[in-house]
Amino acid sequence: MVQDKIYQYFERDPELKVLFIFNNEFLAAGLAGLEWRTGYRYVDFKGDWFTVKYNLDNDWQYDKVILMMHQPSPLQVKSLQATFPLMDLLVANMEYHSQDYAAFIQQNGLPDTDKTMIRFIEKNIMQLQSDKMQKLFAPYYQDKSITTDKFIRGFLSSYMGQQRILDWDAIIVRLLLMGRDSERQKQTDFFIKMRGSKDVSDALKQKLTDIFGVSYDENTEAKVCGIVKVLKYNAIVQNLAPMDADNYRQNRINDSLALQQMNRILELALSQEKSAKALMELFDELGADIRDEELIRWYGTEANFYFVPEALCLPIVKTLLEKKIETEPEIVTNRVEDLLLKHNDHGVMAQVMDYALLVARFYQKALSLGSLTLNTPDEYVIRYQEDYYVVDQLYRQSEELYFKVDPSSELFTTIQQVKNNLDQNYAKLCNRMNLEWTRCIKEAGGMKEVHLLRQYDFYEERIKPIQKKVVVIVSDALRYEVAQELIGELAKSRHIATLKPALAMLPTETKYCKPSLLPHNELKLYGQGDKQDMAVDNHILDTTEKRSDHLQRYRDGAICVPFETVAEYNQDKNREIFKHSLVYIFHDVIDKTGHDGNAKQVTQACREAITELDTMIPKIHASYNVTEVYVTSDHGFLFNDIAFAEKDKHKIEEDTLERSSRYYLTTSEKEVNGIIKFPLDEVSAMVNVGDVFVAVPQGTNRLAAPSGGYMFTHGGAAMQELIIPVITSRQERADNKQPVGVMVLDRKLSMQASRLRFKLLQTEAVSMDMKERIVNVALYYNDEAVTPVKTIPLDKTDPSLDNRKIQVDLTLNRNVDAKVLQLKVFDVTDELNPLIKENVTNNTLIENDFDF
Repeated sequence: MVQDKIYQYFERDPELKVLFIFNNEFLAAGLAGLEWRTGYRYVDFKGDWFTVKYNLDNDWQYDKVILMMHQPSPLQVKSLQATFPLMDLLVANMEYHSQDYAAFIQQNGLPDTDKTMIRFIEKNIMQLQSDKMQKLFAPYYQDKSITTDKFIRGFLSSYMGQQRILDWDAIIVRLLLMGRDSERQKQTDFFIKMRGSKDVSDALKQKLTDIFGVSYDENTEAKVCGIVKVLKYNAIVQNLAPMDADNYRQNRINDSLALQQMNRILELALSQEKSAKALMELFDELGADIRDEELIRWYGTEANFYFVPEALCLPIVKTLLEKKIETEPEIVTNRVEDLLLKHNDHGVMAQVMDYALLVARFYQKALSLGSLTLNTPDEYVIRYQEDYYVVDQLYRQSEELYFKVDPSSELFTTIQQVKNNLDQNYAKLCNRMNLEWTRCIKEAGGMKEVHLLRQYDFYEERIKPIQKKVVVIVSDALRYEVAQELIGELAKSRHIATLKPALAMLPTETKYCKPSLLPHNELKLYGQGDKQDMAVDNHILDTTEKRSDHLQRYRDGAICVPFETVAEYNQDKNREIFKHSLVYIFHDVIDKTGHDGNAKQVTQACREAITELDTMIPKIHASYNVTEVYVTSDHGFLFNDIAFAEKDKHKIEEDTLERSSRYYLTTSEKEVNGIIKFPLDEVSAMVNVGDVFVAVPQGTNRLAAPSGGYMFTHGGAAMQELIIPVITSRQERADNKQPVGVMVLDRKLSMQASRLRFKLLQTEAVSMDMKERIVNVALYYNDEAVTPVKTIPLDKTDPSLDNRKIQVDLTLNRNVDAKVLQLKVFDVTDELNPLIKENVTNNTLIENDFDF
C-alpha cells in the first residue's frame, strides 16, 4: 500500500524526479527488497553524498528516484537546511509524508500556508481521498484555484448528486426545493451525508443564517420550513413599509446585502419553468403560514408587492377585472404588465392576465375614439383605416384569447362576466359607429360619395395594366382588420407589402362580390324564384373551373386555382401553375367556417387565414419568381358572440326578391324605419336591374330572415362589411429596410433590492419601411455584465406607441458594491457599440430606513 502511495506521488506530478523520505525506519524496513516498476529506483542513502549527486545527474537522470534518508527533514528542522547537500533538489522536488493530510496537500500542490484550508483537509481527508471527490476537485488542484469555500461547496454539491461545484445560490435553491413532500427522501439522504463533515454543515448553517436570519432545523421533518417562510414573506413585501397590523413582521430582513442575496436565490428559482413550479409547491407546502389573504388584507390589492405568487395575484386581478377594466383600462394595463413580471408564471393565471391586457386595450381604444359623428363618408374611411379597425381587431383577438383560458381557473367566472360585458359593449359601440356611418352616407347623397377603388374595378385598374406575371389571392371574408394583422406579419419579411382600402359591392355577399373581382364587360342580376345570383358576361361563375375558363377569355394562359392546391407545396405542380401570366387563387377559410361555426371557430379561422397567407405569399415570391402578389377579399363581416333573440331582429314587412340577415332586395322605394335603401345599379355596377334596391339595416342590426347566421354575418353596409383590403406585395431583391429604434422611457433609473425594472420603447412599428431588431439588455459594472443578459425582439407591428412598450426586469446575479451601474442595450449584431448607455443608481447599497 505504501508503494502504491509512492507511485501516486509521481503519477500526480509528472515533473517529480526525486521523492525524499526522511527518518522513517519502519518505512525503510518495509520498502527494502521490494521490486519496483521499470523506470523507478529505490535508494537507501548511506551517507555517500558525492556518489548520489553524481548518479542523480548522470546514471539516474531518467529514473524516478525514491531516496530514503535516515535523518530529520530539513524542511521540518530549518537549522539543518544550511548543511544539507541536496537542499536544492529537495526544494525542487517533494518530501514523502506518512500523515495523510500533509501528503495530500503536497501531492496536490495545495498551499501549506492556508491554515483554514489545512484544518479542513485534516478533518475531511478520508472523503477528499475518495475517487468521487478526487475527480470533482482535480481541475481546481491543477489550475491552483481551489479554496476552502470551493471545498465546502463541492462537498454540498456532491451530497446533492451533482458532478460539478455549484455556487451558493444554486445550492440553497436545491436545498429548499428538497423540502417538498415529493423530495423528502432526497432531503433525508442529503442530511445523512452531511453528518460526515461538521465543517460543511457549520458553513451551510452560517450561510443560511447570514441571508435569512435562520438556518435549517435538524429536529424537524421539514428541515427548511423556517427558511421558506422568511423567503416567501420577504419576496412579497420587501418593497413595502411594514404595517402595524402585520403579524409576520418578525420575519423581515433588514440588511440590504442579505436581501440582495435572497433575491438572487428567488430569481434563480424562478428562471426556469420547472424550478419555478417547484418553488410555488414549496411555498404552498411549507410557506402556508404566511397567508396571502392576510397580506392582501393588511397591505391592499394596490400595494407594490415585489413578488406575486398565484394566491396573491388572484385577488388583485379579480379586483382589476371587476372594478376597473371598463372605466380605468390604463391602470389595468400598467398593473397587469407589472404583475406578469412579478408573477413569473406561464400557467393559467398568465392566460387570465394576457386576456385582461387585451380587453383593457380594447377599452383604452374605445374611450379614446372621441365623437363618432363626422362630416363626410371619406372621413369615416380615414378613421376606419387609422382607428376604428383597431376596435374590431382587439375584440376578435380578445375572443380568441378567451377561448384559450383554462376553465379550471378560479377566476373563470369573473372572466366570463368580463367577456359578456365586452360582447355587449363592442356590439353597442359597433352599432353606434355604423349608425353614424350610414347616416352620413345617406345625408351625403349615397355611396357615390365614398371615394375609394370600387371592387368591380379591381381587375381593370389594378391587374390589367400589369404586363408581367402576377398572382391574385381572393380570401373570402378577409376583413380589413384581419388583413391589417396580416400586413404586420408580412412586414417581417424583406418583401414590400402595402395595404389600401377598397369598397365592396352591395350586397356584401360572396355570390355577388367574388365574381366582380374577375375581368368582365357586364354584370347582371340573375333571378331564380326567391333566390338571386349575378351573371358575369352572361355566365354564373360558381366553380373554380368556370372562373378559370372565364379568366382565359381576357388573358391568354391565365388560370384560377383553389388555395388548397397551391398549399400542398408540390414544387413540380406549383411551377406549372405559376408559369401562367395571371393566377387567381381562391382562399376560403374564414367564410367557410364563420357561417356555421361558433365564436371560437371564427377566431381560429381568422388566425388560420393569417398564418396560411403569411406562409404562402413570401413563398410565391421566393420559389416561383413572381414579383407582384395581390390579396383582396369579396367582403368583410360583422362578428359578435352574442345571442340575437327574435325580438331583436328587424322584421321585414315588404315584398322582397331575396332576404338575408343583413340585406334584402326589393322593388319598393318606400322609406322604412331603421332601413336605408340604395339603388342596386349604383352600389353594384349590375346593369339592367330596373328598380331594384338593396335594403340594409342602419347600424349593425340583423334582419329576421331564414338564412340563419347572426353571430357571424355580412351582406350589409357596415364599415366592417364594405371596406375591404387590397394588399400589394412586391418582391425586393435586397433588404434595404432600416431596423426599428429603441429608447428607455424611464428618466431616473434606480435599483431596489437588487432588481431594476424599466420600460423600453420600440420607437417605430415594424412595417414595410422598418424591420425588426433584436437587442441584448443587461446591467454592467466595469464592462462586465452583473445581471443575466436578456435578449428582446423588437418586432411589434402595432401603430400605437402604448402597445410598443416593453417592460424589462433585470436582477443582479453577483454582489456589486458600486453605487452606479450602467444599463446597456446592444443590437445582437454589434456587441461593441451600445444603442443605449444609461447610468443606474444602485439603491441596493442603501439600508432601508423603516422603523422596525
